[in-house]
Amino acid sequence: MTALIIEWDPERPGWRGTFASDVGTVRSTGVLRQRWMVPARTPLDHGMDVWLIVAGRRPAMRGLIGHGSLAGIASDGAAAGGTDEPAQCIEVDFDNLLPHGDQVPLDQLIERLPALAGGFGVLAVDGGTGVALRSLWAATGSPEPGSLDPIPGALPSTATQHVVVNRFERDPELRRVAVAHRGSACHACGMDFEQGYGGAADLIQVHHITPLELVDSGYEVDPLVDLIPLCANCHVVAHSRWPEPLTVEEIRTRLRTSGFLRGSVLTDEQLDAEAAAARILGA
Repeated sequence: MTALIIEWDPERPGWRGTFASDVGTVRSTGVLRQRWMVPARTPLDHGMDVWLIVAGRRPAMRGLIGHGSLAGIASDGAAAGGTDEPAQCIEVDFDNLLPHGDQVPLDQLIERLPALAGGFGVLAVDGGTGVALRSLWAATGSPEPGSLDPIPGALPSTATQHVVVNRFERDPELRRVAVAHRGSACHACGMDFEQGYGGAADLIQVHHITPLELVDSGYEVDPLVDLIPLCANCHVVAHSRWPEPLTVEEIRTRLRTSGFLRGSVLTDEQLDAEAAAARILGA
């Protein structure tokens, strides 16, 4: 499967909407659909990777800034890029957009892929070029803390699958507020990533506790009320019941009845202090 590279000049028509706000939309919802005009002769394949490169007069803004996949193809009689060449309209589901300034610099792209030098508008590339693009793209960022999923674009579209998730539990800003308010320890079993693994407080997950019947199209999550920190184990247990998840107290009850004892991990200083106390008492 080939990949498609779209060259976008922010000073010209092309992006529908405000790119800066759309970066936040993708981050919170996971996907944003855009329409683009491409030459009719462009080889297209449903689901193929689509890469967005910023061009234009400002060198500091040029570079690889977005990844998506081809979601649909619709014939269109309009011309491509203001020329007389027949064009077709494509729909792209962008799943990762970088803010202006965070893009992969254009000189790095050209160093690896000389074919990208100079204006090209829309370019279909082979699998080897797609691998090189993914490699550069994956090196620019990292998954959200605690996520087991690679950043969108790091794997080819054939190796990924889109799934429906509770976005309130995946939103990094909502999670940050909830953890800042309630702490980094699991509210069910007491597991504290910061104590247990040292500086890993950002690995705790958050659980959405608002009943489903209260979540409608106008619902706005309150991270101070609706989200509870849970470790990955307890979070899975909470969602093991559907449609109403187990409550935190029900998980605690299960832990108590199974013989689980809540505790904490001792630091090196605490262990040294206990050892010193044992020597003194032994003396």
